[in-house]
Amino acid sequence: MQYDIEQTASYLIYRVGRLLRIRVVQHFAEKGLDISPEQWELLLRIAEKGTPTLGDLADPLANDHPNVTRQVNGLVSLGLAVKTRHPEDRRSHVVSVSPQGQALINEHLPDLIEAKAEFFDGLDQNDVSSLITNLQTILGNLSR
Repeated sequence: MQYDIEQTASYLIYRVGRLLRIRVVQHFAEKGLDISPEQWELLLRIAEKGTPTLGDLADPLANDHPNVTRQVNGLVSLGLAVKTRHPEDRRSHVVSVSPQGQALINEHLPDLIEAKAEFFDGLDQNDVSSLITNLQTILGNLSR
């Protein structure tokens, strides 16, 4: 049986993910930003959710609560997020985007969206929509 790993969907998804991360790191370095792609994604998720708990940000299937806590603490030390005790549950914390974090999002999100658009050259909106749908299906399958 002939098996070419470079032609498998899982390998291509992995490669695209790695290359996207590398490009985002390069973009941040060019802009002089001292933030990792994971911290950036987390900052955007916090902004989207408002004041989530750390548990709200953790992926229960990936068991990444310690990683989320570490990343949030990094955002807090950079002055991009604020972590406070949950008002109703003193055992947990809520996180929000600081004014400095919101300013960073406002300044750099449009540039990043524009830079990422280049990654999809050669694909029309239907192709991109189908890709998103297919990836969501795969993610759902992996989440079972």
